[in-house]
Amino acid sequence: MLPVHSESLSQSDLLRLDAFLHSPACGREAMGLSRAHGFLTAVASGPEQLEPGEWLRLVFDEPVFESGEQAEAMLGLAMRLYQEIEGTLGSAGDYRPVLDFVRDDNGVAVDASAWCQGYFSGMSLCRELWSMHAGGELSHLLGPIYELARYRGAAREGSHRRLCEQLPASAASVYRYWREQEAQHAR
Repeated sequence: MLPVHSESLSQSDLLRLDAFLHSPACGREAMGLSRAHGFLTAVASGPEQLEPGEWLRLVFDEPVFESGEQAEAMLGLAMRLYQEIEGTLGSAGDYRPVLDFVRDDNGVAVDASAWCQGYFSGMSLCRELWSMHAGGELSHLLGPIYELARYRGAAREGSHRRLCEQLPASAASVYRYWREQEAQHAR
């Protein structure tokens, strides 16, 4: 069991994790940081609380660590990222998705496609429960995520920017939806 950390990840921590995820030490299906962030957001906010072993292997895709220290460091960063996501989803206005930025001849644009792919991958871990609640309120809450997933790559349009701005509230609302469902079933 990995220790619980209350310290937020620094930019350096995030870059270190992203570099490792893109390294040959991880499998070909390892997630980049943005995709992992979307994936862990869905896992943290979903209908079931999953054990880290159920999702860590999917983030890294069967990594081969050089040492026990490297394994502890990288798994620890992923665990801290999950804990940070879970903690900020439950705090009003604190959640911020990690999205990719793409530079081209026209400047820098936000690319939410990897985050959305990760989110949908996270949903697939509890596919039946998500499907049972499809439609109605949950579909409305997921609306910005579904809309963003339609964009391929970076986009500069105003509608894309507005959807990216709605993403934190949408993810937090989905988190609250599932926690309310959990509380109702506990009664």
